[in-house]
Amino acid sequence: MYKFIFATLLALVSLGQVQAKDGNYTVAVMVTNPLGMYTKIGGGLEMRYKSSSIVINLVNYSGIYAGKQYRFEYQHYKPTYKKNESFWYAKVCGGDATYDGSKLSLLNDKTNKIYGPVNYIGGGAGVGRRINRNHFFLVMNLGVKYVVLPPDFTDDKNERFRLFYATGPGSLLDCNLRLGFQF
Repeated sequence: MYKFIFATLLALVSLGQVQAKDGNYTVAVMVTNPLGMYTKIGGGLEMRYKSSSIVINLVNYSGIYAGKQYRFEYQHYKPTYKKNESFWYAKVCGGDATYDGSKLSLLNDKTNKIYGPVNYIGGGAGVGRRINRNHFFLVMNLGVKYVVLPPDFTDDKNERFRLFYATGPGSLLDCNLRLGFQF
């Protein structure tokens, strides 16, 4: 994962500064959730045109439901002349999750079984705020997300994935913090 982030950053830095005529930046690289890297960390690339942008993220989860999640997000910024910006977003996501029972010993799951990987897809929407400081920025967003697990789950798998929508990649609350560099 770190190699992917480093390679993306290196490639974009080599492109040089590509700033639009209106003063907005057109390309950005970011680290997703740097404060919560114990359970999830990722990287992303944003391509912006006027008041719209497309964000592609890859997030690696290492908690109870370890796996990868791929996110494709559309952001629409509210027109403003100020440095900091507000936006709304819509996203689609998908990935895989593996349940690891050994990480749930606090909830008396002594099975230590591993289930998965299980593929899922989903989507979400919400609002966010972007704080710009020259080439650096901080993005905070809050929204809702819903993902769909396969319908052919056995009762045992349903029991193991009961917390999937409360924590990890299936969380209904979509709250992210991104720190990045824009060109």
